[in-house]
Amino acid sequence: MKKYKYLGLIISGLFYFLGLMAQNKADTLNYVPLTFEMYLQEVAQSNLQLLAEKKQINLAEAEVIAAKILPDPELSFEGTDETYSLELSYPLDIGNKRRARVRMAQGEVDKTQLEWDYFFQQLRAEAAYAFVDALIEQKLLAVKESSFQNMNQLSLSDSIRFTLGEITQNDVRQSKLEATLLKNELYQQEAELKTSLIVLNQYMGKTSRDLHYPLGSWDSVNIDYELSELLSIALEQRKDLKSIEKSMELAQQMLKLIRAERRLDVGLMIGYERDWKGPFPTGNSMKAGVSIPLKFSNLNKGSVHAKRIAVEKSRYDIQQAQLQVEVEVAQGYYQYEAAQKRLKQYQSGMLDESQKVLDGIFYKYHRGDTSILEVLMAQRTYNEVQEHYIEVMKEYGYALIQLQLICGFWTLNF
Repeated sequence: MKKYKYLGLIISGLFYFLGLMAQNKADTLNYVPLTFEMYLQEVAQSNLQLLAEKKQINLAEAEVIAAKILPDPELSFEGTDETYSLELSYPLDIGNKRRARVRMAQGEVDKTQLEWDYFFQQLRAEAAYAFVDALIEQKLLAVKESSFQNMNQLSLSDSIRFTLGEITQNDVRQSKLEATLLKNELYQQEAELKTSLIVLNQYMGKTSRDLHYPLGSWDSVNIDYELSELLSIALEQRKDLKSIEKSMELAQQMLKLIRAERRLDVGLMIGYERDWKGPFPTGNSMKAGVSIPLKFSNLNKGSVHAKRIAVEKSRYDIQQAQLQVEVEVAQGYYQYEAAQKRLKQYQSGMLDESQKVLDGIFYKYHRGDTSILEVLMAQRTYNEVQEHYIEVMKEYGYALIQLQLICGFWTLNF
């Protein structure tokens, strides 16, 4: 069934945009059909900002490689006119300092990945808003087109009725003027639609040579949620919350690293010395030693105390973030619930009633039972109802996207 649904959407979209292209013969742009699923796939694969942000993960991974590198040995040489010596020294890793640095770097990789995941969720939601905007502009264009066609046909019929003496010349002028105004609104709406399509290309990392027109509608998407369930999901799935939790782990890892760094470093040394007094060497010697830097600054416990405080602070940060998530989810839930109710109110008969009123006024006007002013008022009222309905559709789509974003999951496909 899903395959046939998309097929119907593509066919209807093709007819719609073929009509738009026929009105703009000088338009050299190519229009390509685009479903919501295809669109999000392109965003995930080709969005330039997303690809650039992903390099942060590569940088963090490079730091892990750097942390794993063992220290290099040191070779030193000294010589005089009587002796020379050669020494090789190597520092030993005492206290698992290297392991602590590697764990710290790996933790940074995990945190960077979580930050990128959250960035992707934000970008995906913004891209979805843009897709909704483009669909809204399509629907508004359809309303403008329908209104213009109605008034244009009325203007043509009024010209005939005037020659038959059924209406006054002022009525003809009035309907013709209204048709001209609606035509200008139609031109402006076409520009608004193309502008929204260019934004879609930007999110997909594409140029504006080929415009991708969106297929789909979310007004029939009716999903009921439970607030308690959404709160549990958000606390489990929110990437920004996980990133803050990872920050606390990193603070703990930093505390371990500082403690490890306080331990004394030990270096091993071996050497060879040769004395060449006179024509023949008189003595050779081997030497070995141990070096221990006296780091009196490590006795200062201030840095350790500071990191302990940072760990304690991060616990409060997590609690505050959890509270903020709960607030955002509750707000998003009630906004979605209200938008859902408003949409159902329009779908419960208000649209059909406005259409019946408009058809009735046109019928009475053709019979000569009402004036052109009544027709114009009815057409404008009908347009307002349609535009308000489309605005409510937009609010509903936005609320649905926002709710899933702040809960940290994604199931939308319309």
